Amino acid sequence: MKRSIELLIIALAALCAASCADSFKDIKITSGKLVSISPRGLSAFDAVMELEVDNPAPQVTLSEMTALVKMNQEPCLHLTAEDVTISPKSRELYTVVFHGYLDENFNPFRLLELLGKASMESLTMDIRFRGSLKSGLGKHFEYKDIPVNDLMNNI
Repeated sequence: MKRSIELLIIALAALCAASCADSFKDIKITSGKLVSISPRGLSAFDAVMELEVDNPAPQVTLSEMTALVKMNQEPCLHLTAEDVTISPKSRELYTVVFHGYLDENFNPFRLLELLGKASMESLTMDIRFRGSLKSGLGKHFEYKDIPVNDLMNNI
C-alpha cells in the first residue's frame, strides 16, 4: 500500500506541475521520493515527499491542491497538499506535505486488488488546484478522470 500511495502522490504532484506548463512550457518533476507516511487513525494519513522540480520559467505558487482518487469510478482516497512555491529558473528539491483519508464509503480491503497488478488500470484521479505567478495573477485548474497509469508513465 505504501508504494500505491507514493505513486498516487507523485502523480498528483506531476500533474500540478505539468498543468502550469500551459503557460510555462518546460516545468518538470525530475524525481520524487516518499520520505514518510504517518497514520492518523484507521483511515487517514499524512505523507511527506521530496520532489525535484526543474523550472526554467518564472516563480509559480501552487495552492488549494486537492485530488480525488477513484477505483473503478468509485471514490476511494481524498488528498490535499500544502502550498508550494517553485523558485524561478531553478532546479531544486522541495518538501511537500500531503494529507489523505479514505472515502467513508470505500472498503479499504479493495486496495488489495492493486497488489497483484503491475499497473493501476482501475485508478483515475480528479485534480483541482490554483497556479499563481509572483504578481498574484493566477488561474484555477481542474482535471477529471485522469488515468493514474498515464500520469506515472510521464514522470
